[in-house]
Amino acid sequence: MTISEKVAYIQGLFDGMGLDKSESGESRILAEMLEVLKQVGEQLDSVDATLDEFGEEIDALSDDLSDVEEAVFDDEGDEDELDEDFFEVDCPNCGNQLVIDDEVLEAGAVDCPACGQKFALSFDDDQDDQPLEEE
Repeated sequence: MTISEKVAYIQGLFDGMGLDKSESGESRILAEMLEVLKQVGEQLDSVDATLDEFGEEIDALSDDLSDVEEAVFDDEGDEDELDEDFFEVDCPNCGNQLVIDDEVLEAGAVDCPACGQKFALSFDDDQDDQPLEEE
């Protein structure tokens, strides 16, 4: 039962008792208090309705934001593409980790930007990348 419904119930009790507002001070005070309670109940009902509307708006915005986040930050597919196009290798001279693409991999040699050492790429797991002898 809402507050407005409870106030209406109390108003019914008051009216059913047959109290006359003009005869006693107590009944006049009770009548005024009931009027104030009615106004408070109406205001609370209005606030509840507004909060429900805001809740629906927030839910809609949250759904829209989720769609935007999924479109902007969908990294699952990007990581797969990145893994296919780029490779990580360590420089045998300085240990710096380098990210290389298919073109460098096909060339078979890498110039380390950290130490300037040029080294050949090895495709065997047992053999590490080896520095190239300068000619």
